[in-house]
Amino acid sequence: MGQSSRGVVAPLAVVSALRGLGTSVLMTFLPVYAVLVGMDLPEIGTVSAVAMGVSVALIPLAGIAADMLGRKAMLLISTLMMSVAPLAPLLIKGYWGVLAAYILFNSALNTWVPARAAAVAGTVGKDVMGTSFAVLSLSFQVSRVIAPYAAGVLIKNYGYTPVFTAATVIVASAAVIIAIFVPEQKSSEKFSLSSFFKGVIPRREELGFHIFLCIDRSSWRLWMPILNSYMKVRLGLGEDVIGFVNTFRGVASMLGLVPSGLLVDKRGWVPAILASEVAGALAALTIVFAYSPELMILAMSLVGLSIALWAPSFNVAIPSIVPAKSELGRTYARSNFYRSVAAVPAPWVGGMLYSIVPTLPMTIGAVMLFLNIGVLAAVIKRLS
Repeated sequence: MGQSSRGVVAPLAVVSALRGLGTSVLMTFLPVYAVLVGMDLPEIGTVSAVAMGVSVALIPLAGIAADMLGRKAMLLISTLMMSVAPLAPLLIKGYWGVLAAYILFNSALNTWVPARAAAVAGTVGKDVMGTSFAVLSLSFQVSRVIAPYAAGVLIKNYGYTPVFTAATVIVASAAVIIAIFVPEQKSSEKFSLSSFFKGVIPRREELGFHIFLCIDRSSWRLWMPILNSYMKVRLGLGEDVIGFVNTFRGVASMLGLVPSGLLVDKRGWVPAILASEVAGALAALTIVFAYSPELMILAMSLVGLSIALWAPSFNVAIPSIVPAKSELGRTYARSNFYRSVAAVPAPWVGGMLYSIVPTLPMTIGAVMLFLNIGVLAAVIKRLS
C-alpha cells in the first residue's frame, strides 16, 4: 500500500478493532439482556425492526454528509453514537432502554459504512482495494474473536453493568483516535436539494445489484437478530456458552478475510460474493438442524466465512459499478439504504415465523439466499 492509503487504513484498522469490541458485546448480549428484562423473542424481533427503520432514515443523510461535511466528521459521529449505546439499557430500565440501545447501535452501524468505505475507496488503488477492506474487516473480526466469550464470562460472574460500561469506554477511545489520526476528505460540492436527491436516486446500472442486496439483507435479518436469544431460549445455552459459540464466527472471519481480499484483488468481486451467499445459506440450514453447541459452532463458523467473503467483495463491487470518487459516500449510502429499507420488517417477520415453528426463520432465510444466487447471476450477465 502507498503512503496515502496507509494514512487512512492504519488508524481505521485500530478504530475498527475498538469498535469491534463494543459491537461484539452489543450484538451478542443485547438480545440476551432483553430476554432477562422480560421480553420474548417476537418482541425482540419487533424492537430490532423498529430500530432498523429509524436508523435507515439516516443513511441518505450520512452518505451526503460523508461527501460534503467530510468522512472524518461522519466517522466521529457514528463512533460517538456507538459509545453511548451500551449505556442506554443501564440508564433506562426495561423495554425502552433496550429500544434506545438498538436504535443507537443500528444508527452507528448505518452511518459508519458509507463514511468508512468512501474514505478507503477514495484513497487506495484498485489493485489493493480488496486487501485494504480485508485488513479493516480483519481488525474488526480479531476483536470479535476475543470479545464474545470474555464478555460472556464477565457477565456470568459480575453482571451486565460493568461489561456494558467497559464497552462504552473502549468505543469512546476509538473516537479519540479518529479525531487525532484520521485525515479529512470531503468534496468541494455544496449541499443542495438536487445533490441530496442525486444521492438517493439509484443509477440505472445499480438497479440489479440493489435487488440482489435487498434479498440478501432481508434473508439474513429474518433470523440473525433473534439468533442469540434462540440459543438462550430454544437450546438452553448460558451466556458463557453463547459467547464461546460466537467466538467461532470471529475466528472464521479472521482466517478468511485476507485470502478473500487477495481473491477479490486477483479475480474480481464476483467469485467471492457468490461464495459468501452459498456459505450464508448453508449456515442458516445448519442452525435448522442444530441441537447442540457443537453444531452451532459449525453454523457460526459458516456465518463468519460468509462475512469474510462479503466484506471485500461488496466494498469493491460498489466503486466498480459506479466509479465516481466524488460521490462515493452517496453511492455506498444508496446501497445500504435500499437493502436496509427492504429488510426493516424482516426481524418482525422472523419473530412471527418463530411463533409458528421455531426453525422457520432460518429455513426461509436459507431458501431466499439460494434463490438470490440466480439473481446475482442475472446481474453479472447484465453488467458484463
